[in-house]
Amino acid sequence: MQRDYTLNCLLTMPRHDLEEFSLRVIGRMVPEDVMQEIFTFDQEEIDSDERLKSTQFDAMLRMTAIALGEVNTAFSDSDNAKQNSERMIRLLLWHFYAISFQLEEAITLEQHCAEVEQILMNAPDNAFGWVSALTELLHRYATLSEQKSES
Repeated sequence: MQRDYTLNCLLTMPRHDLEEFSLRVIGRMVPEDVMQEIFTFDQEEIDSDERLKSTQFDAMLRMTAIALGEVNTAFSDSDNAKQNSERMIRLLLWHFYAISFQLEEAITLEQHCAEVEQILMNAPDNAFGWVSALTELLHRYATLSEQKSES
């Protein structure tokens, strides 16, 4: 069975396998020098816990956007390029949801997967587009979490 990283796949795969593979994919999509640049902070960016968290948050978002922006190019020459790209986008968005931002505390995996499928209908094709899409996704998750807590 080929892993498509849809809800059923994510529910049946061991979490450590998902974590390990998503980290490897990010490592392939984001060059080491770019990673170092993203995660090198100026002193004023880390002078308080609040600023440090904000800076780390921004770095994680940019790292994910860069990785997502590289997916189409990385798989453009493969058989089933669109399918392979969608699979990797789902995996990287799972990483964004579960590992980078621990959003499992805010919304369910089912809600996340539904949002991902909506994004895939008109997925950005570069890092700048992904920054906007990820920011909008975080706002959407905040709204869903707020609705959940009001229920």
